[in-house]
Amino acid sequence: MDQKKIIQKFMEKGKLLTPSALEFLEDKDIDTFLSRNYPGILITETDLSFTLPVMKIVKNITTLPKEITTEDFVSFWRSKYTKMQGIILGRVRKEFTSLNKIDSTRKEVYVIGIVKTIEKKGEKFSVELEDLTATTPVIFDDIEDLEIDDVIAIKGISAGNVIYGKQILYPDLPLRSPAKGYDKACFISDIHLEESPASDFETFLKWFVKEDTDYLFVSGDIGDIKLFEELVEEHCYNKTIIVIPGEKESQDYPATPINFKNKNIVSLSNPAIIELNGLKILVIHKFDLTMLKKRHLGRTKIITKEDYLTLEEVPDIVHCGHTHEPRVSNYKSVTIINSGSLLTNFSPVIVDFSTRETIQINLNK
Repeated sequence: MDQKKIIQKFMEKGKLLTPSALEFLEDKDIDTFLSRNYPGILITETDLSFTLPVMKIVKNITTLPKEITTEDFVSFWRSKYTKMQGIILGRVRKEFTSLNKIDSTRKEVYVIGIVKTIEKKGEKFSVELEDLTATTPVIFDDIEDLEIDDVIAIKGISAGNVIYGKQILYPDLPLRSPAKGYDKACFISDIHLEESPASDFETFLKWFVKEDTDYLFVSGDIGDIKLFEELVEEHCYNKTIIVIPGEKESQDYPATPINFKNKNIVSLSNPAIIELNGLKILVIHKFDLTMLKKRHLGRTKIITKEDYLTLEEVPDIVHCGHTHEPRVSNYKSVTIINSGSLLTNFSPVIVDFSTRETIQINLNK
Protein backbone atom coordinates (compact mmCIF):
# COMPACT_ATOMS: atom_id res chain seq x y z
CA MET A 1 0.00 0.00 0.00
CA ASP A 2 1.10 3.56 -0.71
CA GLN A 3 2.84 5.20 2.26
CA LYS A 4 0.48 8.20 2.25
CA LYS A 5 -2.54 5.90 2.53
CA ILE A 6 -0.90 3.95 5.37
CA ILE A 7 -0.18 7.18 7.26
CA GLN A 8 -3.74 8.39 6.69
CA LYS A 9 -5.26 5.10 7.96
CA PHE A 10 -3.29 5.28 11.20
CA MET A 11 -3.96 9.00 11.66
CA GLU A 12 -7.67 8.21 11.49
CA LYS A 13 -7.03 5.96 14.50
CA GLY A 14 -5.20 8.80 16.26
CA LYS A 15 -1.78 7.18 15.76
CA LEU A 16 1.53 8.28 14.24
CA LEU A 17 4.21 6.01 12.72
CA THR A 18 7.99 6.16 12.99
CA PRO A 19 9.86 5.92 9.64
CA SER A 20 10.93 2.32 10.39
CA ALA A 21 7.35 1.38 11.29
CA LEU A 22 6.09 2.86 8.03
CA GLU A 23 8.69 0.90 6.05
CA PHE A 24 7.72 -2.29 7.96
CA LEU A 25 4.06 -1.90 6.89
CA GLU A 26 4.61 -1.24 3.17
CA ASP A 27 4.28 -4.89 2.09
CA LYS A 28 1.84 -5.96 4.83
CA ASP A 29 -1.93 -6.29 5.10
CA ILE A 30 -2.40 -3.35 7.45
CA ASP A 31 -5.94 -4.24 8.58
CA THR A 32 -4.51 -6.71 11.12
CA PHE A 33 -2.22 -4.02 12.55
CA LEU A 34 -4.95 -1.36 12.61
CA SER A 35 -7.13 -3.58 14.79
CA ARG A 36 -4.55 -3.81 17.60
CA ASN A 37 -4.41 -1.65 20.70
CA TYR A 38 -1.14 0.32 21.00
CA PRO A 39 0.14 2.19 24.06
CA GLY A 40 0.66 5.88 23.37
CA ILE A 41 0.31 7.83 20.13
CA LEU A 42 3.61 6.99 18.39
CA ILE A 43 3.87 3.45 16.96
CA THR A 44 7.33 1.92 16.50
CA GLU A 45 8.47 -1.10 14.46
CA THR A 46 8.81 -3.01 17.75
CA ASP A 47 5.13 -2.35 18.50
CA LEU A 48 4.15 -3.71 15.09
CA SER A 49 6.35 -6.81 15.21
CA PHE A 50 4.96 -7.90 18.59
CA THR A 51 3.87 -11.52 18.14
CA LEU A 52 0.27 -12.36 18.95
CA PRO A 53 -0.43 -15.40 21.17
CA VAL A 54 -0.19 -18.66 19.23
CA MET A 55 -1.51 -21.99 20.51
CA LYS A 56 -1.18 -25.19 18.50
CA ILE A 57 -2.18 -28.67 19.66
CA VAL A 58 0.53 -31.10 18.55
CA LYS A 59 -0.58 -34.35 20.25
CA ASN A 60 -4.12 -34.99 21.50
CA ILE A 61 -5.77 -38.42 21.56
CA THR A 62 -9.51 -37.83 21.22
CA THR A 63 -10.87 -41.35 20.65
CA LEU A 64 -9.97 -44.89 21.69
CA PRO A 65 -11.19 -48.10 20.02
CA LYS A 66 -13.99 -50.09 21.65
CA GLU A 67 -12.95 -53.33 19.97
CA ILE A 68 -9.52 -54.63 18.94
CA THR A 69 -8.96 -56.75 15.84
CA THR A 70 -5.91 -58.79 14.88
CA GLU A 71 -5.18 -56.19 12.22
CA ASP A 72 -5.25 -53.43 14.85
CA PHE A 73 -2.78 -55.37 17.00
CA VAL A 74 -0.36 -55.86 14.11
CA SER A 75 -0.79 -52.25 12.99
CA PHE A 76 -0.04 -50.94 16.49
CA TRP A 77 3.27 -52.82 16.89
CA ARG A 78 4.36 -52.03 13.34
CA SER A 79 3.58 -48.35 13.98
CA LYS A 80 5.57 -48.33 17.22
CA TYR A 81 8.56 -50.04 15.64
CA THR A 82 8.54 -47.79 12.55
CA LYS A 83 8.22 -44.54 14.51
CA MET A 84 10.94 -45.48 16.99
CA GLN A 85 13.17 -46.78 14.20
CA GLY A 86 12.93 -43.39 12.51
CA ILE A 87 13.99 -41.59 15.69
CA ILE A 88 16.89 -44.00 16.31
CA LEU A 89 18.16 -43.74 12.73
CA GLY A 90 18.13 -39.96 13.07
CA ARG A 91 20.06 -40.07 16.37
CA VAL A 92 22.46 -43.03 16.02
CA ARG A 93 24.64 -42.65 12.93
CA LYS A 94 25.56 -46.28 12.31
CA GLU A 95 24.92 -48.85 9.61
CA PHE A 96 22.16 -51.11 10.94
CA THR A 97 21.53 -54.74 10.03
CA SER A 98 18.10 -56.41 10.05
CA LEU A 99 17.84 -59.45 12.33
CA ASN A 100 17.33 -61.90 9.47
CA LYS A 101 20.78 -60.92 8.12
CA ILE A 102 22.69 -61.80 11.29
CA ASP A 103 25.37 -64.43 10.56
CA SER A 104 28.08 -66.30 12.49
CA THR A 105 31.03 -64.17 11.38
CA ARG A 106 31.61 -62.74 14.87
CA LYS A 107 31.66 -59.21 13.52
CA GLU A 108 30.37 -56.04 15.18
CA VAL A 109 26.75 -55.27 14.25
CA TYR A 110 24.12 -52.66 15.06
CA VAL A 111 20.47 -53.77 15.18
CA ILE A 112 17.09 -52.24 16.11
CA GLY A 113 14.25 -54.20 17.65
CA ILE A 114 11.37 -54.46 20.13
CA VAL A 115 12.11 -56.21 23.42
CA LYS A 116 9.66 -59.14 23.63
CA THR A 117 11.00 -60.98 26.70
CA ILE A 118 13.71 -60.55 29.33
CA GLU A 119 15.03 -63.60 31.19
CA LYS A 120 17.88 -63.86 33.66
CA LYS A 121 20.09 -66.91 33.12
CA GLY A 122 22.74 -67.21 35.80
CA GLU A 123 24.80 -64.03 35.71
CA LYS A 124 23.58 -63.12 32.21
CA PHE A 125 20.40 -61.67 30.74
CA SER A 126 18.74 -63.11 27.65
CA VAL A 127 16.68 -60.54 25.73
CA GLU A 128 14.42 -61.65 22.89
CA LEU A 129 14.60 -58.92 20.25
CA GLU A 130 12.21 -58.65 17.32
CA ASP A 131 12.18 -56.50 14.20
CA LEU A 132 10.02 -56.72 11.06
CA THR A 133 12.11 -59.62 9.70
CA ALA A 134 12.99 -62.00 12.56
CA THR A 135 13.38 -62.65 16.28
CA THR A 136 16.84 -63.12 17.83
CA PRO A 137 18.09 -63.63 21.40
CA VAL A 138 20.64 -61.09 22.65
CA ILE A 139 22.87 -61.96 25.62
CA PHE A 140 23.86 -59.15 28.02
CA ASP A 141 25.90 -58.85 31.20
CA ASP A 142 23.68 -55.93 32.28
CA ILE A 143 20.44 -54.50 30.88
CA GLU A 144 20.33 -51.14 32.71
CA ASP A 145 16.75 -49.72 32.57
CA LEU A 146 15.60 -52.05 29.80
CA GLU A 147 11.94 -53.11 29.89
CA ILE A 148 9.64 -55.31 27.82
CA ASP A 149 8.19 -53.47 24.78
CA ASP A 150 11.10 -50.99 24.58
CA VAL A 151 12.33 -50.27 21.06
CA ILE A 152 16.11 -49.97 21.21
CA ALA A 153 19.31 -50.07 19.21
CA ILE A 154 21.99 -52.58 20.19
CA LYS A 155 25.67 -52.73 19.47
CA GLY A 156 26.77 -56.38 19.57
CA ILE A 157 28.72 -59.26 18.10
CA SER A 158 26.94 -61.53 15.63
CA ALA A 159 27.12 -65.25 16.40
CA GLY A 160 24.64 -66.96 14.13
CA ASN A 161 21.45 -67.63 16.12
CA VAL A 162 22.41 -65.22 18.87
CA ILE A 163 23.90 -61.74 19.35
CA TYR A 164 26.26 -60.94 22.22
CA GLY A 165 25.15 -57.49 23.30
CA LYS A 166 27.84 -54.95 24.13
CA GLN A 167 25.81 -51.76 24.47
CA ILE A 168 22.16 -50.66 24.61
CA LEU A 169 21.65 -47.43 22.67
CA TYR A 170 18.58 -45.40 23.62
CA PRO A 171 17.56 -42.62 21.18
CA ASP A 172 17.56 -39.95 23.94
CA LEU A 173 17.32 -36.20 23.30
CA PRO A 174 19.73 -34.16 21.18
CA LEU A 175 22.02 -31.62 22.80
CA ARG A 176 20.66 -28.15 22.06
CA SER A 177 20.33 -24.66 23.47
CA PRO A 178 17.15 -23.93 25.46
CA ALA A 179 14.43 -22.61 23.16
CA LYS A 180 12.89 -19.25 24.07
CA GLY A 181 9.34 -18.06 23.54
CA TYR A 182 7.25 -15.22 24.93
CA ASP A 183 4.65 -14.69 27.68
CA LYS A 184 4.36 -16.75 30.88
CA ALA A 185 2.33 -19.72 32.12
CA CYS A 186 1.43 -21.21 35.49
CA PHE A 187 1.56 -24.97 36.16
CA ILE A 188 -0.34 -26.99 38.82
CA SER A 189 -1.45 -30.59 39.30
CA ASP A 190 -3.15 -33.02 41.69
CA ILE A 191 -5.80 -30.66 43.09
CA HIS A 192 -7.88 -33.59 44.42
CA LEU A 193 -11.03 -31.57 45.01
CA GLU A 194 -12.79 -34.73 46.21
CA GLU A 195 -10.59 -34.56 49.34
CA SER A 196 -8.81 -31.20 49.65
CA PRO A 197 -10.75 -28.10 50.85
CA ALA A 198 -12.28 -26.11 48.00
CA SER A 199 -11.22 -22.95 49.85
CA ASP A 200 -7.55 -23.86 49.27
CA PHE A 201 -8.11 -24.03 45.54
CA GLU A 202 -10.08 -20.77 45.64
CA THR A 203 -7.13 -19.11 47.39
CA PHE A 204 -4.91 -20.19 44.53
CA LEU A 205 -7.38 -19.00 41.85
CA LYS A 206 -7.75 -15.58 43.50
CA TRP A 207 -3.96 -15.27 43.44
CA PHE A 208 -3.60 -16.57 39.87
CA VAL A 209 -6.24 -14.27 38.37
CA LYS A 210 -4.10 -11.28 39.41
CA GLU A 211 -0.93 -12.69 37.84
CA ASP A 212 0.53 -11.41 34.58
CA THR A 213 -0.24 -14.53 32.56
CA ASP A 214 -3.31 -15.81 30.73
CA TYR A 215 -2.42 -19.53 30.86
CA LEU A 216 -2.85 -22.19 33.53
CA PHE A 217 -1.84 -25.84 32.97
CA VAL A 218 -3.43 -28.55 35.14
CA SER A 219 -1.79 -31.98 34.96
CA GLY A 220 -4.51 -34.35 36.14
CA ASP A 221 -6.10 -35.72 39.33
CA ILE A 222 -8.64 -32.91 39.65
CA GLY A 223 -11.08 -35.02 41.64
CA ASP A 224 -14.44 -33.21 41.63
CA ILE A 225 -14.75 -32.11 38.00
CA LYS A 226 -18.02 -30.22 38.50
CA LEU A 227 -16.64 -28.22 41.43
CA PHE A 228 -13.44 -27.49 39.49
CA GLU A 229 -15.41 -26.09 36.58
CA GLU A 230 -17.62 -23.98 38.87
CA LEU A 231 -14.62 -22.44 40.63
CA VAL A 232 -12.80 -21.73 37.37
CA GLU A 233 -15.97 -20.13 35.97
CA GLU A 234 -16.28 -17.93 39.05
CA HIS A 235 -12.67 -16.80 39.44
CA CYS A 236 -10.86 -17.27 36.10
CA TYR A 237 -13.41 -16.53 33.40
CA ASN A 238 -10.82 -14.43 31.49
CA LYS A 239 -7.97 -16.99 31.56
CA THR A 240 -7.14 -20.03 29.41
CA ILE A 241 -6.99 -23.28 31.39
CA ILE A 242 -5.28 -26.31 29.76
CA VAL A 243 -6.31 -29.57 31.48
CA ILE A 244 -5.49 -33.26 31.11
CA PRO A 245 -7.00 -36.20 33.06
CA GLY A 246 -5.15 -38.11 35.74
CA GLU A 247 -5.90 -41.48 37.30
CA LYS A 248 -8.81 -39.95 39.26
CA GLU A 249 -10.48 -39.10 35.97
CA SER A 250 -9.55 -42.19 33.96
CA GLN A 251 -7.67 -45.46 34.47
CA ASP A 252 -6.99 -45.62 30.73
CA TYR A 253 -3.56 -44.81 29.36
CA PRO A 254 -3.53 -43.02 27.06
CA ALA A 255 -6.70 -41.30 28.30
CA THR A 256 -9.04 -39.14 26.25
CA PRO A 257 -9.94 -35.56 27.26
CA ILE A 258 -12.43 -34.70 30.03
CA ASN A 259 -15.73 -33.19 28.91
CA PHE A 260 -16.05 -29.56 30.04
CA LYS A 261 -18.73 -26.99 29.25
CA ASN A 262 -16.54 -23.96 29.98
CA LYS A 263 -15.13 -22.58 26.73
CA ASN A 264 -12.05 -21.20 28.52
CA ILE A 265 -10.96 -24.74 29.38
CA VAL A 266 -8.85 -26.48 26.72
CA SER A 267 -9.33 -30.17 27.51
CA LEU A 268 -6.59 -32.47 26.20
CA SER A 269 -5.64 -36.14 26.53
CA ASN A 270 -3.14 -37.72 28.89
CA PRO A 271 -0.50 -37.34 27.49
CA ALA A 272 -0.72 -34.30 25.23
CA ILE A 273 1.68 -31.88 23.58
CA ILE A 274 0.79 -28.26 22.99
CA GLU A 275 2.88 -25.56 21.34
CA LEU A 276 2.29 -22.25 23.08
CA ASN A 277 3.97 -18.96 22.21
CA GLY A 278 7.11 -20.61 20.83
CA LEU A 279 7.59 -23.51 23.26
CA LYS A 280 6.46 -27.15 23.06
CA ILE A 281 4.92 -28.38 26.31
CA LEU A 282 4.40 -32.07 27.11
CA VAL A 283 1.59 -32.43 29.65
CA ILE A 284 1.50 -35.89 31.23
CA HIS A 285 0.20 -37.04 34.60
CA LYS A 286 2.70 -39.77 35.49
CA PHE A 287 6.22 -39.14 34.23
CA ASP A 288 9.65 -40.69 34.51
CA LEU A 289 12.93 -39.34 33.13
CA THR A 290 13.52 -42.57 31.20
CA MET A 291 10.60 -41.49 28.96
CA LEU A 292 12.83 -38.77 27.51
CA LYS A 293 15.84 -41.07 27.25
CA LYS A 294 13.80 -43.79 25.53
CA ARG A 295 11.71 -41.27 23.53
CA HIS A 296 8.57 -43.10 24.53
CA LEU A 297 5.88 -42.19 27.07
CA GLY A 298 5.44 -45.55 28.77
CA ARG A 299 3.45 -48.73 28.17
CA THR A 300 0.00 -48.38 26.69
CA LYS A 301 -2.99 -49.98 28.41
CA ILE A 302 -4.98 -49.89 25.17
CA ILE A 303 -4.05 -51.19 21.73
CA THR A 304 -4.79 -48.53 19.12
CA LYS A 305 -4.35 -48.51 15.35
CA GLU A 306 -1.09 -46.64 15.78
CA ASP A 307 1.25 -45.97 18.68
CA TYR A 308 0.47 -42.55 20.15
CA LEU A 309 3.12 -42.68 22.87
CA THR A 310 6.25 -42.38 20.75
CA LEU A 311 7.85 -39.02 21.58
CA GLU A 312 8.51 -37.78 18.07
CA GLU A 313 8.43 -34.11 19.13
CA VAL A 314 11.12 -32.97 21.57
CA PRO A 315 9.43 -30.87 24.29
CA ASP A 316 10.85 -27.72 25.87
CA ILE A 317 8.78 -28.18 29.04
CA VAL A 318 7.43 -31.35 30.66
CA HIS A 319 4.58 -30.75 33.09
CA CYS A 320 3.65 -33.72 35.27
CA GLY A 321 2.07 -34.70 38.60
CA HIS A 322 1.17 -37.94 40.38
CA THR A 323 3.95 -37.98 43.01
CA HIS A 324 2.52 -35.04 45.00
CA GLU A 325 6.11 -33.86 45.50
CA PRO A 326 6.99 -30.45 44.00
CA ARG A 327 10.14 -30.37 41.92
CA VAL A 328 11.69 -28.36 39.10
CA SER A 329 14.62 -29.88 37.23
CA ASN A 330 16.30 -29.76 33.83
CA TYR A 331 17.44 -32.42 31.39
CA LYS A 332 19.13 -31.51 28.11
CA SER A 333 17.40 -28.11 27.85
CA VAL A 334 14.01 -29.54 28.91
CA THR A 335 12.42 -27.99 32.00
CA ILE A 336 10.61 -30.65 34.05
CA ILE A 337 7.90 -29.37 36.40
CA ASN A 338 5.94 -31.06 39.18
CA SER A 339 3.97 -28.61 41.32
CA GLY A 340 2.99 -31.00 44.12
CA SER A 341 -0.57 -31.40 45.36
CA LEU A 342 -3.16 -29.58 47.47
CA LEU A 343 -3.22 -32.75 49.59
CA THR A 344 0.46 -32.46 50.56
CA ASN A 345 2.80 -29.72 49.41
CA PHE A 346 1.27 -27.38 46.84
CA SER A 347 3.81 -25.30 44.93
CA PRO A 348 2.49 -23.69 41.70
CA VAL A 349 5.21 -22.92 39.17
CA ILE A 350 5.44 -19.85 36.94
CA VAL A 351 7.60 -20.16 33.83
CA ASP A 352 8.77 -17.11 31.93
CA PHE A 353 8.95 -18.34 28.32
CA SER A 354 11.29 -15.52 27.25
CA THR A 355 14.01 -16.42 29.77
CA ARG A 356 13.03 -20.02 30.77
CA GLU A 357 13.26 -18.92 34.40
CA THR A 358 10.99 -20.74 36.87
CA ILE A 359 9.47 -19.51 40.14
CA GLN A 360 7.96 -21.90 42.68
CA ILE A 361 5.15 -20.20 44.58
CA ASN A 362 4.33 -20.73 48.26
CA LEU A 363 0.85 -19.34 48.93
CA ASN A 364 1.08 -20.12 52.64
CA LYS A 365 3.60 -17.33 53.27
